[in-house]
Amino acid sequence: QAGCAAHARYLVRADRAEHREDPASPFRSAAGEACAPGHYFVSSQPGSDLRRALSYWVGGAFHLPQLLDPRLTRVAFGEAHDGGGAFQSAAVLDVRRGLVVADGQASAAYPVRYPGPESGLDLAVAPASASAAEWPDPLVHCGLGQAGAPIALLMGPGVTVRGASLKVNGQPVPACLLSAASFRGASAGDTQVGRGVLGAQGAGVLLPHAPLRAGDRVQVSFGTTAGRVGWSFGVR
Repeated sequence: QAGCAAHARYLVRADRAEHREDPASPFRSAAGEACAPGHYFVSSQPGSDLRRALSYWVGGAFHLPQLLDPRLTRVAFGEAHDGGGAFQSAAVLDVRRGLVVADGQASAAYPVRYPGPESGLDLAVAPASASAAEWPDPLVHCGLGQAGAPIALLMGPGVTVRGASLKVNGQPVPACLLSAASFRGASAGDTQVGRGVLGAQGAGVLLPHAPLRAGDRVQVSFGTTAGRVGWSFGVR
């Protein structure tokens, strides 16, 4: 999509990483500005592509719920490459303008479970660890230096996740819960943004303290204001 490609070009040519475009920049465009609020990924590697960007977004505790939003009917994608600066590749995904949130749509297709019980977690295409440099930083809330990739439940607007537990191969393992009721970021602003993302879809995101491994059988359970939701999935 032309607007997302335009914002990707702005990111690599202006050497900026932001959800906006500086009006004073010669690389700013109206089309790029329209796509700027979506997800972006920048890299110092000239060959970074959609697969690497998706791995980052799927591993991000606050990017993932927006990718899974069942009200999202269409997305737009654009990428750009420029060997002249610190950011040599950029990818931009519009996850906002394709949302359908009219009356009667709010409860459609909830709950959403990730990884799903049928599909499981395929480490050949999905990350094993939570993305570094996620914003807001979920590891501040968890008191961890690193964590496994997120497990998510989306219950829909108006529902709050209150607790969660995780078992791997039948044994309880430590995991950190992020929810609109409890998340605390590095600042008041980070806390507000993180809670807003999670609260918009009644989401809970669970970060295992250690990455899951191929062959693991995982059981997850979330307590919510609409009742308990649990499922199991395999890792391959």
